Amino acid sequence: MDTTMINQQMPRWIWHPEREERLSCVLRRTFTTAHEIRQVSLHTACTGAMRVVLDGQLIAELAERPGNAGAFTRIELDALLPGEHELRLEMACSAIIPIYEVNYYLWNRRVGAIAFLQGEGLWLTTDEQWQADETAAAQICLLGEEPFGDLENSPPAFVAGGFGDIAAYELQEVQAMETASLEASVTGGTVRVSGFHGQDGALVKPEQAKLELFYHLRKQNEWKAMRQLQNDMKLDNASKVLVDLLAEHNCRFAVSNHGDQPVKLLWNGAESLMELERYDGCITEWLVIPPGETVYTLPQGCRYIQLYALGEQGTPFELELAFQSVHVALNQVGELQSEDAQLNEIFDVSAHTSRICHQIGLWDGIKRDRLNWTFDFYLAAKSCYFLWDDTKVIQRAVRELGVDTPSGHWMNGICEYTLWWLKTVCEYYVQTGDKSFVQEMKEPLQRHIEWVRKNTRPGEGLMEEDGILIEWVPLKQEERVVALQAIYALTHADLVKLSADMPELELEPLLDWPIKALTSADFLKEPYALAVKVLGIASGYVSAEAAEAFLDGYVLEDPITPLSAYQLAECYSRFGKHERAYDIISLVWGGMLKQGATTFWEAYTHGGGSEARDFHDALTTYTAYGSYRMSLCHSWSSTPVKWIGEVVLGVQPLEPGYKTVKVSPKPVGGIRACSGTVNTPHGAIQVRWHVDASGKVCTQVTAPPGVQVVEFSENQTV
Repeated sequence: MDTTMINQQMPRWIWHPEREERLSCVLRRTFTTAHEIRQVSLHTACTGAMRVVLDGQLIAELAERPGNAGAFTRIELDALLPGEHELRLEMACSAIIPIYEVNYYLWNRRVGAIAFLQGEGLWLTTDEQWQADETAAAQICLLGEEPFGDLENSPPAFVAGGFGDIAAYELQEVQAMETASLEASVTGGTVRVSGFHGQDGALVKPEQAKLELFYHLRKQNEWKAMRQLQNDMKLDNASKVLVDLLAEHNCRFAVSNHGDQPVKLLWNGAESLMELERYDGCITEWLVIPPGETVYTLPQGCRYIQLYALGEQGTPFELELAFQSVHVALNQVGELQSEDAQLNEIFDVSAHTSRICHQIGLWDGIKRDRLNWTFDFYLAAKSCYFLWDDTKVIQRAVRELGVDTPSGHWMNGICEYTLWWLKTVCEYYVQTGDKSFVQEMKEPLQRHIEWVRKNTRPGEGLMEEDGILIEWVPLKQEERVVALQAIYALTHADLVKLSADMPELELEPLLDWPIKALTSADFLKEPYALAVKVLGIASGYVSAEAAEAFLDGYVLEDPITPLSAYQLAECYSRFGKHERAYDIISLVWGGMLKQGATTFWEAYTHGGGSEARDFHDALTTYTAYGSYRMSLCHSWSSTPVKWIGEVVLGVQPLEPGYKTVKVSPKPVGGIRACSGTVNTPHGAIQVRWHVDASGKVCTQVTAPPGVQVVEFSENQTV
């Protein structure tokens, strides 16, 4: 396949502009060939049924089935003679993508077709140049975007995604942990296995029963059905190898068959060995690799990959597997080097967690659903500003939820998620100073602020009481309601600042929000969850005196998540209690490291554990997930990077975009020397400090042009 051609134009999902209001339409494209084109094939996926007509001749018919939307179907064509040609995709659709509040921002993507026509020197893809009946076709979404996600039978180059910025990086080291009935050798990130088949078998992928809300829901249902079929196969004698990637990745691998017979490969992927053993929905995939060919898997979030090579018993096989980490190409600017090995590792693992969650959107985690979740990317973005030298993935997550969630709907169906989106835009501006992108969000900002206003009442604040989430630990409704008012007040304060800095957004007339009168006691009740208390402190509802009393007396206790733990650390630093903040970072994130974390988790229990512990079951605080749903990779848990940048390195913006900054490092945890960099829109700020013999903090700062350092004390006393 000509990769250059693919890079020029990825296919896009298209349909008639009336979308589901016109369930039958003809998608048509004319093109001209200057010479004969051989080895021609059409690859297509769609909602509904399709008749393929080329130059007036019916070439193929696809009956309507849900699985049409999840995989490219390959249709072989005769050679194309020189001249003008017309390709028609005659579409008829009766079932469309279901929409609920959680994915309502996809309301305009319920039908679609995607295709590419290729041959020797030919590359033609679906895009807006196609006709849909009597008008130009409309783009539904880009390749890889929800609700369709990754498509089975995709060419390897399609890993780049519709935005074209995702890359596959060869892993430098993996390990073969266990083998059965085969020999395995490992070189870097490549595993070679050979032997004689111990068992044969066949597995047919289950037929998809219905169109799903989004990609990963479809895959979860498929994996559960496949896993049951796998269990029924009783693979006790099969040739098997278990590969440890040594860290969690959004991993794909290439399988090359160096033998002379086809090999059937069944593989499972999981975040932990417990998940691999027990979770009935862990990744379960089936491949057939012809002799002399290489087949690529779709990328999935996992650390452990268990592979079964199946074929006629006693016949030889030889496979080579090359493992890759798939994510958006990012240049890391933020760095940390300190005397505290654990803090360095917390920084590095946070950066790894953030990096691999940069995909088509800023995913909450690579294991599970790939929707853009507003609160998750609000938290995940906090570390991104400090680490990476661009914010394109943040922008597209913000744009997708803000632009495509219509008035009258809360983002993701959760009322405070709209508030978190508004705060994300405000914090984006503070961190980047990017007025251009914020101005692009003017209409969505006004629209969502107005929807918030419509759900308020004087004296009572935000009235929406259904669909409040707040935190992933058990909360009573009275806790949710009071915490919601704190988020509401925090958001209003940020919007007032944004409006003052950018009056051209015309937000001021919309910000007459009624703020409910609450006191410290409303938030510090026992046994209210930690999340409620720290939100009360952050919003200013809890007085400084009451906040300090609570913080001084608080002892970390379960249930807790990295979400509320980080908010607690920020509260400590807000009151100058940086050692206490460091203790929280060390206990929670250091605790995950001690229990074998290679990415940071969705939940945590302070009560201890071991590497043999079933984290997915023990740490599932949000009961709607059920057992084994808890994720060991969650981008919101990368937040220590922000605290380290602002406190340990001491870099804080005093005006949007880091035009002026305050640099005031705080030695914590007994650290006597530290250096690092913090990303800014102008380039990296480099900070180096040490504590001298007299206890003074001696600091050196190198700032890029465009950044003025103020309020910088070169000789602080510890």
